[in-house]
Amino acid sequence: MRLPKEKRIRLFRELQQYKIPLRFHLLGEGYERLTIVTGIESRDGRSYVLVDRPGEFASDVTDGIGKRVQLEFADKDRIPHSCRSVLAYAEGEDLWLEFPKDLERSQRRQYFRVETPQGTRIAYAFEGREHGAPVLNISMGGILIIGPDKESREDPVLYKGAKVTNLCLWGKQESQPLRIWIGKGEIVRIDKNAETKRMNYAIRFQAMEPSDERALDRFIYFSQRRLLRKRSFLIDDN
Repeated sequence: MRLPKEKRIRLFRELQQYKIPLRFHLLGEGYERLTIVTGIESRDGRSYVLVDRPGEFASDVTDGIGKRVQLEFADKDRIPHSCRSVLAYAEGEDLWLEFPKDLERSQRRQYFRVETPQGTRIAYAFEGREHGAPVLNISMGGILIIGPDKESREDPVLYKGAKVTNLCLWGKQESQPLRIWIGKGEIVRIDKNAETKRMNYAIRFQAMEPSDERALDRFIYFSQRRLLRKRSFLIDDN
């Protein structure tokens, strides 16, 4: 569903007001970060959406001006949107994007993955044994966890298609202990990290209780905002 221009303007101002995170993807560069809208400006008769420039942008992207950009976000009602634009200017702390001509809204839930705070773990059961693992990232649809290191005596018993139960997320949210019951899941992907030599396992969640879904949604939103503050050097993850 496409939105008329006045609704697009209102939506971007809402994103700015509530500091809602956006996923910024510079197409063709392999560059993807979280950012926020900082304003809407006009120049030479054209409108632009301004987003916060990530701290490492200048070193990671040598020449992004004129490149296509994709933005993805969920509004304050958690409805997913996406749009494409062009990076017109990079000035001060802002990236100027041509005001998107089209903004797609979908009632279908899209799952945005986000890095979790340090110390976040998942507990699960497989073939009668209890396991625990650090979490790399999470979405409403699944989670990416780190397998045992090469020094561990524990065999990597998990395999693609394996069913896991008693999934429970542990961590902290706003300095308070966090526990979210997820229940069942399935291993849908296994990758080996070339640096650590450890296996990463992607688990797709199955049915969750509505109250747990809401708790997970709040935790993901918290993690997005925390990651933005971390990249702005406003917090330390140590």
